[in-house]
Amino acid sequence: MNPTRIITAVLCFTLASVQAQDMDKELSGVATKLATLIKDNGKKKVTVLDFTDLQGGGSELGRYIAEELTVNLVMVKTNFSVLDRANLKKILAEHKLTATGLINPENAKKLGQFAGVDAIILGTIVARRQKVSVTAKIITTDTAEIVGAAKAEFMSDESTQKLLLKSADAPKSDEPEQKDDKVIAAKTLGDLRVDVKSLVVAQRDFLLTLDLVNLNSKKSLWVALNADNAQNVRGGITDQDGRTFVTAWNEVSGLTVTAEQHGGFFHATEIPRTNTLPVTIRFFSRAGSAPTAGSCSAQLEFLTGYNFDGNFGPAKVNNFVAKVKAD
Repeated sequence: MNPTRIITAVLCFTLASVQAQDMDKELSGVATKLATLIKDNGKKKVTVLDFTDLQGGGSELGRYIAEELTVNLVMVKTNFSVLDRANLKKILAEHKLTATGLINPENAKKLGQFAGVDAIILGTIVARRQKVSVTAKIITTDTAEIVGAAKAEFMSDESTQKLLLKSADAPKSDEPEQKDDKVIAAKTLGDLRVDVKSLVVAQRDFLLTLDLVNLNSKKSLWVALNADNAQNVRGGITDQDGRTFVTAWNEVSGLTVTAEQHGGFFHATEIPRTNTLPVTIRFFSRAGSAPTAGSCSAQLEFLTGYNFDGNFGPAKVNNFVAKVKAD
């Protein structure tokens, strides 16, 4: 093989790795700064909204950044709690509020009352040539006053640009959020329907977004992802090159991860009758491999049940397998 091509390939691989590490490191740093500011301002419960561009437009990158900050805040928090983003979306829909509308003091106050949060973290993304700048703000729900902020900048690569250009269908006004009907794969598991909304190559990981739908019109459905005793989720993503990408409990947003025990589960997430639960999962390679876009195979084990009293309920194991195209 031509030595020049070998050197070029190595340099490209190294650059992509540095860019991915740069982004993760910067977002981790932002979370640490925000956690200190939250503590200094005496806030006890916060939530993170999707980041937008300067015009309030949403993107998959904005959603990805919000998910990363949520996970990082949970990992570094000291004396405050973080509202799960899936619950936040449900609360916004129930009360006809939108993320962009929360800048309004009255709407921010409403969210504080409905969700019990006393601060909101939101921010903007600005693409500048080969770099992406991120600004995060902490806004109180009682006065909509900015009580803290943090900034970050990281290198942009092809996958980052794809996430930035891909719309997350974020609302740009105070109109109720409209449901995105785009589904790239679906499977019905009893009363649970799994709708795959997207599979995106995000830096060196896969980012999977799902809608879990309770088809039962009479009662709630309790759902969790099945895991081993170390809380590693059973299943994963296999890309078209045969590489396997896995996930763990702290890479799942919106859904409980637990291990099946004694024919049931001790932890689960409730989906009310005919309701939809949005879920986001990040998959990574233990070998450090980069994901390949194209046809992939997704496999997960869902635990489902109808009775969940006293923090335990009988559960059925449902195996979800689907072919999904990754962008």
